[in-house]
Formats: sequence, structure tokens, C-alpha cells
Amino acid sequence: MTKLFTFLAASAEKRPWLVVLCVAVLTIFLLSGVAFLKTEFSQESMLPSNYESVKAIKKIQDQFGGLLYENVLIVSNDVTSPELASALMGLSTQSLEEAGIPEGQVIKIETYLDGLKNMAAMQGAPLPTQPVLLQGAVDQFLQTPYAQEQVVGQTITEDNKAAVIKLQLNPGMNQKEMVDVAKKLNKYFTTDFKPSGSEVYVTGMASMQLDAQDSMAQQTSMLMIIALLFIMLILYATFRRLSDVLLLMGVIVVGILWVIGLMGWVGIAYTTMSVAVIPLMLGINIAYVIHILSRYYEEREAGEGVFFSATNSVKTVGVAVFLTAITTVFGFSSFMITSIPPMRDFGIVCMIGITFSFLLAITLLPAVVVIRDRRKKAEKLDSHLETMRKRRRESRYGKIVDRTLVNASMTAYRLHYVIAVVAVAFIAFAGFAVANLQTGADIRSMIGSNLPSVKAGDKLSEYFGAQDADVILINGDVLKPENLKEYLKLEDEVAADSRNNPGEKGAFTREGNISIADIIANSNGGTIPDSAEEVTAIVARLGEVMDTSSFVSQDGDYAMIMIRSSTSETQSATDTKTKILRDASSGLETSTGLKTVATGYSVLIADLMGKIVPTQLESSALALLLCLLILVIVFKSFMYGFVTLIVVVCGIAAEMVFLYAMGWALDIMTVTVASLVIGAGIDFGIHITHRFREQRHDRGLSIEDSVKTTVLHVGRALIAGGLTTAGVFGILGLSSMVPMRHFGWTTAVGLLAALLGALFVLPSALVILTKMIERRKVEPVETAPEVVRES
Repeated sequence: MTKLFTFLAASAEKRPWLVVLCVAVLTIFLLSGVAFLKTEFSQESMLPSNYESVKAIKKIQDQFGGLLYENVLIVSNDVTSPELASALMGLSTQSLEEAGIPEGQVIKIETYLDGLKNMAAMQGAPLPTQPVLLQGAVDQFLQTPYAQEQVVGQTITEDNKAAVIKLQLNPGMNQKEMVDVAKKLNKYFTTDFKPSGSEVYVTGMASMQLDAQDSMAQQTSMLMIIALLFIMLILYATFRRLSDVLLLMGVIVVGILWVIGLMGWVGIAYTTMSVAVIPLMLGINIAYVIHILSRYYEEREAGEGVFFSATNSVKTVGVAVFLTAITTVFGFSSFMITSIPPMRDFGIVCMIGITFSFLLAITLLPAVVVIRDRRKKAEKLDSHLETMRKRRRESRYGKIVDRTLVNASMTAYRLHYVIAVVAVAFIAFAGFAVANLQTGADIRSMIGSNLPSVKAGDKLSEYFGAQDADVILINGDVLKPENLKEYLKLEDEVAADSRNNPGEKGAFTREGNISIADIIANSNGGTIPDSAEEVTAIVARLGEVMDTSSFVSQDGDYAMIMIRSSTSETQSATDTKTKILRDASSGLETSTGLKTVATGYSVLIADLMGKIVPTQLESSALALLLCLLILVIVFKSFMYGFVTLIVVVCGIAAEMVFLYAMGWALDIMTVTVASLVIGAGIDFGIHITHRFREQRHDRGLSIEDSVKTTVLHVGRALIAGGLTTAGVFGILGLSSMVPMRHFGWTTAVGLLAALLGALFVLPSALVILTKMIERRKVEPVETAPEVVRES
């Protein structure tokens, strides 16, 4: 391995401009892939396609056009005014296409005046255009039994103060098309369509996707600028040279650009989990380049030349960096076992990104260093090196760091048993914390509560009730009278279920449940007809004044029971809602013989978290096993490999205790922290163990001196890299998006704990292990008795 790195280093240093040219060409090529980068934030995209709830969503898309809706809320003193009524009467998919909405993107429009338009069409009489006559027609329509039963309270309030326009969107749109449609709809309804004296609010999944994308782009760019400034500050404090800062930042940014561009080329979508990729790459890249450049200056200060120093830094430290990189890659490879697509893609991206970071650290970095330093005059370079020595000797920062590291090493040596006991107790408490953590996965919270689509959704709920949509999909003889009666019974039972807190404000209400059975009963005096013929006649009559395709498929083989509910504040509440729905679905199937399945917002979340937590536990366990395997191979010792894992165990334990102490849930973001801590934190342990064994076994230093030398020399780079990585994630904690804020702080705490574990717990464990191994090797010397021979 050393020969390989020597060859790579020598080749890069001899032809540095060729290396730079190759990197530049590759960067241009990969970066062009950004144009093909897609985004995806929906719940169903997080789940495997073979889940029943996901299959049901696909079937609903085929039979009913899907559940993708945009809602336009209009609030006014009188939403039945001639001006607004005229605008609603003229609203159609064709008028939206004329306004710039792409054809086929809006497949259906529902307003409170649909019945009036259909009645006029049946009679062959045009609707009046004069304001007074139109006002009279609208008022008369709203007083009809049909409107009182099917319209008032559904799409217009009883006091005529608010109305909602429901737009069903094409579910086959990709993320870019959905966001584009949301943007155009928002502009159209809030400017061109908006009646005078009214307020218009637009909400729905497409609008939330638009807000999520804009908010995430704004938040990420702002936080990354802060993170880059923070990293530059750390680099300057470490090397005190502006060109070093710019050089290292250049290498880091190139690695990130490669990763993002490759995602576009290979079709990996930018998802909620992808938010962690950039800060992770920043943290890992910074650790690699700091180690390489630190060793370069160490060689230069020893009097070596530019080429030898650059080559030797890669040949020596490069091996250790390779070991950390390959171990980190194996750690993230554990994501490959998951069936959740975004988690699997996240693992792939991290593996590729780490590989890119390592290759750039051992090729581009030394090549540019050689180009920069080989043309400098010896006197100028020597002056800089002497300045670095002087600053390190006199720098208050350097003195504090060195003093802290010496104290840490001595504490680890003298109190190794105490530290070990405290660490074990802390890890045990973390087990208790894990058992008491809650879970949650409201992806909509990623965009925050102050954004337009969220506020609009809250406003819509004030007038028309909760809007979270779950569905029970039914297949079979769906219009059989006996079956229709069972639908009504199910809707009653869901609202009255004891788990729904009856008598209090439960998640489900009877008013929020609706199916074709409700529509038929409302049109028949509140009862379901006894004969199939009567049902067929009522459905045909209803079809003349309203669109029933949202509840019964055109072929009559499928029906939907729509169940709307309030958003759950905890994952436990979401799980309870899902159990109620699935129990109701199962009961309906038993009583009718129909095929039924529950799906929708709550069900998808429950399935997601029900899968993601055990999957992540499996991934973390596999990551630890893979890391252990690599460590055992690297150190040629099971025990040394095993104790090195204590670093990441400390990090994971701190993560769990922190979540428990803060009362935060394991959500779609924080559930990945354990793997991030394993992937990034294992580097700390490898450098400590590798250097300790080198000092103790190769150089023959005492255990005390080995610990002191290891912590003092390796600790400087670890503190710089560790604080930088933790700091980058800590900056994410400044986000206004709650899941990202929790993710940032939790990851920062986990990485800081891993760093402390590397500086205190691991050295203590190495002292205990080394003493135990060496004690066993000492065998008592027995003197053989003399044999007296007689002559």
C-alpha cells in the first residue's frame, strides 16, 4: 500500500499541471450534470413501491386521478357576489391553459357553482350575465336541496364568507413540473383572478413543494455561506496563511461539486435526506486535507524540500487517511441494505463523495502545493516556516490547545479505569434513552410554519375543517345497497372510535368523512335505497349536476371513502390514526367481502416511520460490524479494532441522550445521525489507535509517553477537523426549519462526543488493553534444578 501511495504522490508531484488540468476537465463535465438534478420531497417517494399503501396510491391515480390537489381559498364579505360568481363560472381547465398553465397539468376543477352550471347545461339555457340576474340565480341555486346537502359546508360556508376552489393536478408530474405549476397557479389566482375586496390563499402539496424548495434553497445557501466562513476561520487559525485557506477550500469545493454533478448525471434525486450531504462532505473533506497539509509542513520544518515533503505527506499520512476513508465508505455502505430509496441513495452519494474527497486530497492538494511553493524563493519560504513555528510557540490558541491535549492525555492515562466506568455508565443510560424516544415524520414541517402555503392551509382549516386526507380504497360491487350502508357505518365508527377521544376534539370527525354513500343518502332523504336499481338511478341523476368521479371510478369497480383529519402532533398519534383506519378497512372487508386497503397521508407516515427506524437500527449495526471488520484487518488485532469503536459508540450514545433530554423525536432527519456519526467519527478513533500503536510498538515508547505523544500530535488535527465538522452541522441548527434544526444540533453533539471519546475514552481503553495484553505476554522465568552427576 505504501508503494502505491508513493507512486501516486510522485506522479502527481512530477506533473502537477497535468493533475490540475485533468481535475478541471472532470469538474466541468460533472458540474454540467447539475442541470439534470431532480428534487423529490413527497412521503410516498420515501417508501418502497411494494408497500400496500403505496400500491393503493398508484391505483387511486389510475382510477381517480390521484390525491394531488391544490386548494384556492377565497375570503370576502360575500363570495356569491356577481363579480366573483362570474369569475368562477368562467373558470375551467381551458381558461387555465390560456393563462399559461400547461395542458393536462390541471385535470379537474371543483367550485360551489358546478351544480348551477350543470343544471343550466341540462336545460340548454345560458346563465345570465347581468349582475342582478346572476346574483338571483346563485342565491336560488344555493337554496336548492341539492346545494344544501352537497355544496354548503363543503365548498362554500353557510355565511357566504368563504369559498374554496379545488384543483386536481396530474399525479404524473415530476417535481420540477409540479413546482412550476404551483408557481403559475399562485400567480394566476392571487393577481389575475383575484376579485376586488377579497383575499386569496393557495395551498396544497404542490404549493408546499414550491415553498419547501424555495425555503430549502434559501436556508441551505445562507447556512452554507456561514459554514464556509466558519471553516475558513478554522483553517486560518490552524495554518495562519491565506493561500492555505484558499487552497484547502478550493479542494473541498471541487469535491462537493463533483458529488452534486454526479447526482444529476446518474439520476439520484435531491431529497430531504440529501440536505446532510453537503455539510457531511465539508466536514470529512476538511479532516482529510488538514492531515495532509499538516504533515507537509511538518516535513518542511524538518528541512525537507518541496517535492519530498509533498510526496512523503501522501506516503505517510495518506495511508492513515486512506484507512479512515475506506472505513467510512464501509460505514455508509450499510445504507445499501435498506429498502427505502432515499436512504439507499444517500448512502451511495456519501460513499462516492468520500471517495472523491480522498482522491482529491492525495492528488490535487499536493499538486497545487508543489505549483505554489516550488517557485517561491527559499528565503521567503523559510521565513514563512519560521513564522509558523513562532506563531505556534507564542499563539495563545496553540498554547491552550497543547495544554488541553497534554492534560487530556495525562487524565486518560492516570484515571483510565474511572473514565472507562463513566463511559460504560453513560452508554447504559443511552440505552434507557433509546427505549423512551418518540418518532415522527411530518415532512411538511420541513418548510416551517410561517410560509405562505402552510398559513393558507391553516386558514382553509378554519373555514372548512381539517384537510389531511386519508382514504379507504374499495374494490368490488361498490354500489350494492348493503355495501353502501356499511360505508356509512364505517364513517360513523371511525369518528366514534374510543381511540379517537370521543367527546373531545379527536383527529377524526363525522363531518370530515365522505363517500358516495353520503352523497346518495343526502339525495334520498338521508337513507340508502334498498334496491340496486334505485341506487343506479340516483347516481345517474347526480351525475347530471355534479362530478361523482372523485368517489366512484368510471367503470364502477372502485370507490373511495375520504377521511379527513387534523395533523397529529406526535408519531404515536399518527400510528393510532392509522390503526383506526386499518381496523375499519379490515372490518369493512370482513362484513362485505369487498377488497379494501387504507392509504393516504397518515398511513404513509406510519408506514415510513415503522420502516425507517428498524431499518436505521439495522444499518447502524451493520455499519459498526463493517467498521470493526476493517479495523481488525488494519490493526491485525480484534481487540484493538474493537476498542477503537468506542469513539463512535460514545457519539451515538450522546446523540440518543441529547434527543431524550431535549424531548425531540427521531424523525426523518435525526434518524440518520447515528450513521453520520459512525461515518465521520470513526476517523477520530483510527488516527488515535494508529498513532498509539506506532509510538508503543514501533518506537518502543512507554505507555504513558505513547498516550501523551499520540494525543498531543494527532489531537491537534483531530480538534481542528472535529470542531469544524461539528461546527458545520451546528450551523444547520440555526435553520428555521424544525427538522433541520434538530438534525444539525443532534449531529453536532454526536460528533463532539465522538471527539471527546477519541481524546479521553479511547486512550484510557488503549492503556487498559495494552497493559492487559503485555501482562499476559510476561511469563514467569522458572529456574531448572541442577542435575548433579557423579563421576
